[in-house]
This record gives sequence, structure tokens and C-alpha cells, in this order.
Amino acid sequence: MNNLYLFTGMNKFAIDDKIKQIIASENVDDLSLVKYDCEETTMDEILADCETLPFLSDKKIVIINSPLFLTTEKSYIEHNLERLSAYIDNPNPTTILIFNAAELKLDKKRKLYKALAANATVLNYDNMTEIEADNFIAAFFSQRNITISHEAKSELIKRCECDSLKINSELNKLCFYLTDKKAVTLKDIEQLVCEVLENNIFNLINSLLDRKTSQAIKTYHQLLMQNEEPIVFSSILGKSFHNLYIIKQYQKQFFNEAQIRNKLKIHPYQLKILYKLAQKTKEQELIKNIHAMHEYDIQVKSGKIDKYLGFEMLILNM
Repeated sequence: MNNLYLFTGMNKFAIDDKIKQIIASENVDDLSLVKYDCEETTMDEILADCETLPFLSDKKIVIINSPLFLTTEKSYIEHNLERLSAYIDNPNPTTILIFNAAELKLDKKRKLYKALAANATVLNYDNMTEIEADNFIAAFFSQRNITISHEAKSELIKRCECDSLKINSELNKLCFYLTDKKAVTLKDIEQLVCEVLENNIFNLINSLLDRKTSQAIKTYHQLLMQNEEPIVFSSILGKSFHNLYIIKQYQKQFFNEAQIRNKLKIHPYQLKILYKLAQKTKEQELIKNIHAMHEYDIQVKSGKIDKYLGFEMLILNM
């Protein structure tokens, strides 16, 4: 087994599960398992531990979380990366060092990343596709002799945005609350699984672009019931229209969804929705809506209009 591992990707659930498998396969006890956060502990301290022999065990596992030094983000701690680079070239054979870079966007041009890529086992776990999420949910309930309708699965995937960690958490919550039920329905999902704020925003955008004003007003009132301020979801709405405009520009250059994903820092599931919305929307309409959102923001912050009534008027005029 390799002594160096680098885990990357947005699928935190799968990464955590794989790390647990490594720990189990090495049969290390709590005394031989150490976890560090790179925003709390210096690399000198971590490597001093890596270079120390394990206590009453053949192997030691050291897990490094939040390795921001592999990204373009600024770390709050000054790390001795030269020492880390030297260690990567010559790791302690009795220590298994794991870099957990889940949900981080790594800078592959960095010398340190290239050193890890050359010496470590690099494992990437991206978020689930809709098909993978569908199969995962079906298998989860099948093992418990519970059925789930197609509509319920689709809504669960939508509310969890194909995030495996969220899906797993919500599945366990459903089993806890639906103790004696043998069938999960759409109503169960709607009652027990919280809808992501952005999903309602996308519903609002869809209604606005389709000129379904009454449906847009209804969605707006649903957003208010989530105890969110109009200025909060108007900010998300404005950002979404901005992203739609950018995606539209890429579509004009014949970029497909996968290519745009590499360009923009947007959740893959959200990008999927925005990509389809951009395809059916004219550029001038997006520009008009961006200006309208900007004007609403100025009017509210200057106290010229009421934030609640102003947002409703914004919907009626878009």
C-alpha cells in the first residue's frame, strides 16, 4: 500500500468512505490515527509527527485536512512547504500520510501538487451524476425493503443537488422519521427534506423567463415563508442572471456544458439547470433583467422603495 494519498473532488461522502476503508485495512487504533487541520497546525508540527515512529503499532495514519497550500487560496498559517516537498520525495515508511482536499479547487501548476501527483496515489471523486444518485437511492431503500416512487427520487435528487453527502444524510433522516413505512412518496420528500434556496430561485427564474407572472409571484411568497429577506434571494437571483449571461457567451462560442464547468465555479447540478435556461433565453432579455435587479438593489439600499413590495413590482415588470 502506498504511503502517500491525495484525495480530490466534490464528493466528500465518497472520500470520507474511502479514507475509512484505508484506516480499516491498516487496522490502526486511535493512538495511531491523527488528524490535522492545516489552518490550525503548522506543517513543521505535522511532519514532526509523520517522522515519529508509531506507538505500539506497525503503522501510523496521519490525515491532513484543508490543504489550502495546494490551491490559489491564501492560508492563514505560514507553512514550511520546502520541508513538505522533501518529505514527499522520501516519506517515512511507517506513516501513511493522507491529504484530504475534498471540495477544494487545486492549482495543478504548483510544484507541490506536481510532486504529489508523481509520488502519491491521487484519487478523484466528483459529485454523483443524476443516474448515479438515482441508483444510490434505489439501492439504499432496496436494502431495507422499502420502495420509493420515481417522483420522490427525482425531488430528493433535486433538493440535494446530487451531493452524495447531503443525499446520504437525508436518506438516514427519512429512515428515522418513516420508521414503519414501506414506501416513500413525493409528499414525504416535500415534508421532510428542505429545499435548497437556490432551487426556488431557479424556479423563480424559470417562471420569469417563461412569462408566468402568477407562478413567479407564488414562488416569491414561498421564498418569504423560508424567513429569508428579499435582499438575500434578490442577490442570488442577480448572481444567477449574471451567470446565465456568462454561460450564454460561452454557448455562442459553441462551448458544451462540460467545457463551461471547467471555466466557472458553479455547482455542477446548478450549472446543468442554468445551461438549459441560457439556451432558451435571448441575450438582450438577460441584460435587461440584470439591470432591473441592479436598480432594485440600489432603490432598496437607498430607502426609496419597500424591499417586499419593491421585489413584487420587480417581478411584475420583468
